[in-house]
Amino acid sequence: MKSFFIAALAVFCVAFAGCSNAPALPSLQQQFVQMCPVVNADLAVLAASPSLTVAQQTMLKTQIIPANQLICSSGAALNVTNLKAFHDSLLPVAIGIVQATPAIPDQPMVLLALQLFGPVLQGLIDQAITTIAPAAPVAASAPIDA
Repeated sequence: MKSFFIAALAVFCVAFAGCSNAPALPSLQQQFVQMCPVVNADLAVLAASPSLTVAQQTMLKTQIIPANQLICSSGAALNVTNLKAFHDSLLPVAIGIVQATPAIPDQPMVLLALQLFGPVLQGLIDQAITTIAPAAPVAASAPIDA
């Protein structure tokens, strides 16, 4: 029993020793760069899907895809206004189209990609806003006399 405990402890120590060398998580910018081609491809396939109505295809082709291509092509010079417009109005429309059309091939995966893209966009927006306009310092309050 004692040797089993020592062996288990050794395995435990080796397992946690490997965790200290784990790679760092990618930054929001890196995630955005990695996700853009996936989202662009998903939107292009979606726009060509016969499962969608003509109005949905038109919305994707004329508004959603060009806006996504614009934010994805901007690279390091991200425009907060374009990111916010896409995140707040066009991405929810694209997600709604996918949710409402279960006949789309790989619908769960397309939906997942779009839903994961939203928080990354919001993170970039928040990051840009705090970089552009840092919060004003708060004045200290006067001491309270007792």
